[in-house]
Amino acid sequence: MVRSGGERGFVTVDGRRVLIRRYGRGPAVLVIHGSPQSSRAVEAVCQALAARGLTALAPDTPGAGASDPLPIADPDSADFAHALHRLTETLGLSRVGLYGFHTGAATAATFAALFPQSTAALVCDGLPAWTEVERDRFLADYLPPFEPVWDGSHMAWLWARMEAQTVFFPWHSTDPAERMAMAVSSPEHIHANAMDLLATGDAYRPVYRAAFTFRAEAVTPHLSETALIACAASDILTAHLDRPGLAGRGVVLPDALSLHAAAVDHLAAHPGDPAPDRIGDGFLALGDDRLAVHRLSEVPGRPLVMLHDAGGSAADLTPPEGRPVIALDLPGHGLSSEGWTGPIDWPETVRAALDALNLTDAEITGVGAGSVLASALTGVEPRPGRVLGPPDPVPSLAPEWDGAHLLRAFRIASWERLFDPWHRRDPAYRIDRPADLAATHARAVSLLRAHRRWSDFEEWAASSPQIRHPRA
Repeated sequence: MVRSGGERGFVTVDGRRVLIRRYGRGPAVLVIHGSPQSSRAVEAVCQALAARGLTALAPDTPGAGASDPLPIADPDSADFAHALHRLTETLGLSRVGLYGFHTGAATAATFAALFPQSTAALVCDGLPAWTEVERDRFLADYLPPFEPVWDGSHMAWLWARMEAQTVFFPWHSTDPAERMAMAVSSPEHIHANAMDLLATGDAYRPVYRAAFTFRAEAVTPHLSETALIACAASDILTAHLDRPGLAGRGVVLPDALSLHAAAVDHLAAHPGDPAPDRIGDGFLALGDDRLAVHRLSEVPGRPLVMLHDAGGSAADLTPPEGRPVIALDLPGHGLSSEGWTGPIDWPETVRAALDALNLTDAEITGVGAGSVLASALTGVEPRPGRVLGPPDPVPSLAPEWDGAHLLRAFRIASWERLFDPWHRRDPAYRIDRPADLAATHARAVSLLRAHRRWSDFEEWAASSPQIRHPRA
């Protein structure tokens, strides 16, 4: 089995950054996730493809996950297919295999119809064929705005919405006739989907909308004999296989594992071009783990390395002008949140990263707990700018069955602008930071992404010999 989560890298396509996960070595297969998800959702089929000697390349589609959106107000499946084709050209691939799930299946099928010369084989795992009534209904109310509010109720809504989609289709229905025959997903599964939508924010709507404007009857006549259209028996889209555009073309398989096996067989029988040895950049390998490396400014001069606060990421930092600036998402934080299951030696990990990046002569600064980490590396007195240390006990941000951890993260982020430390809610610890709702929500998302590494880093910084405790 190849590394869980694959090898990640960013590729620039027409000025847009696209995150790609790579699994295995061999002929290239593009694996396109559904909505409102990211490439992490197609791990299982990517692992199966890699085990068969294929290279699974799973991008975050434009506007989803960590990929930049298309510069179009309401992109459709053709727009996403054209963007996918530009990705293959950027990677130097003239012919590829394609696998898509639901929204991703619509994109993959449209790609195969528009670019048959670039398509070695196609597998659609659940291809929609909407009726006009369904299309009108879903475009009207399936994709409500997702906007933060100060009471945190948007977090409760998000959890309920992700939970409901495992019970009803459409998710906002309460009609027993539209209830699905499947178990409610685990808190961990619902949390992963919620985090995908949190990463995208309200921009999830144009990405997801393309699934409902897709018209199978306009695409499938242009597909070749190397197209396999399939559904797992439990998939709500199985009923679509009898509709115009799909009737007589699709197969129903017992479950997802059977479908993945059939997909691997089909794509292995029709291989595309070999994938390049290396794809993208932006991540540094440190043993079995990966650190996200952000080059915030690339100009001549002595490099400046900036370290973010506990529970944050490089996105929080404001680089000074006129200097080359590099920022790391520290272990367990930001885009470095995957992996890092063992104990972390914070200074040694950063030191190893700087050695690997040839930045041993760089100036190092930090914010909050990052300031303490910078001090441990340089000997310069830290200036955290706040009181360090988590409460006892540390509040859990682990997934809970009712989604309470989402609201908890938002409340922590809210209190951080009113008290220092945030958990000493007493006039003696009052502070007055600007009431910035977007920043508060972004901080909550960062805390959820960091999870226990937030408190681990906070505790390390608070107990570091470099730090003084002004209000212990």
